[in-house]
Amino acid sequence: MIIPSGDRGSAPIEFIFASVVLLIPLVYLVLSLAYVQAGSYAANATAISAARTAARFPDAAPARADALARLQFEDFGVTDADWSIRFECSGPCDRSGSSVTAHVEARVPVLGLPAIFGAVHAPHITIRAVHTDVVSPYSTGQSERSEQNDRRRDPLGAEQ
Repeated sequence: MIIPSGDRGSAPIEFIFASVVLLIPLVYLVLSLAYVQAGSYAANATAISAARTAARFPDAAPARADALARLQFEDFGVTDADWSIRFECSGPCDRSGSSVTAHVEARVPVLGLPAIFGAVHAPHITIRAVHTDVVSPYSTGQSERSEQNDRRRDPLGAEQ
C-alpha cells in the first residue's frame, strides 16, 4: 500500500484537536450540572431543616432557618447562591397537630458565568424545594404546653 506523503502524521493532530473541541464543553457541562445538583440537594436539605425547626421552635424559626440554610449551602459547596425561605401553617403555627410548610427558593448561578457577567447579572437556575412537618405536642413555645405545665403531676400521678 502506498501512502501519499501529504497525509502522514495528520491523524494524531486531528484526534487531539477533536478531543479538545469536544472534551472541554463536555467537562464544563458535567461540572455545571454537578453544581446545580449540589444546589438542589442544599435547597432540599434546607426545606427539611426549616420545616422541622418551625414545627419545634415557631418563634425563632426564621432566624434558625436562615442559619441552617447558610450551613447547608456551604456544606454542599454552593456559597454564591441566593435563597429565600417562606413558611405556611395550616392553623396556628404553634398549635400541636397543625402542619408547617417551608418553601425554599434558591438562585444558583451557572458555573463560571458570574466572572463574565458580574454577580448581579449572571445567568442562574432557580431551584424550589418544599417540605411539610407536623407540630409536635412536645415542641417548645406552645401555649398548650404552658397550660399542661400548670397541672403538673408527680411520678405517682397525683395532682400537685
